[in-house]
Amino acid sequence: MKAFRFTLQAVQTLRHRQEQQAMESYVHALLGRQQALERLESVRQEIRGNQRQMERLLSSPCAASALAQTSEYERALEGRQVELALALALAERRVQGALQAMLTARQHAKMVGNLRAKQLDLHQKAQWREDQKLMDDLASRRGRPTLAWKPEESAS
Repeated sequence: MKAFRFTLQAVQTLRHRQEQQAMESYVHALLGRQQALERLESVRQEIRGNQRQMERLLSSPCAASALAQTSEYERALEGRQVELALALALAERRVQGALQAMLTARQHAKMVGNLRAKQLDLHQKAQWREDQKLMDDLASRRGRPTLAWKPEESAS
């Protein structure tokens, strides 16, 4: 019998490639979200450090310009924090979109894999039937003489 040949092999290859690309996109989205989170946390640490600096300035005699400068820097950091929080929210949406795309691609690849498994099962069953038919044929021949030919008597 012929070797198994999956009729949708090209589709399976395409679905597998799409699944791999979706996984890569998901990983990149996760990395982007992690980087956005790290940048946001860095700015938050700077804000806390600036607030400690402001407390030190307020607890001791200092110039009003130093207080104003520290206060202005804190407002700038808070503005940056808002921008980074928005960037983090955008990165989170990208992660969710990439996750959904990856799950969809995985589902499509699994569907093609299931079709392949069904075709392989049908192929194996057909091969089994053919093998069984061959064995039955050989078994039925075993009961008959192999050579049924008899030489003709010569008319002398």
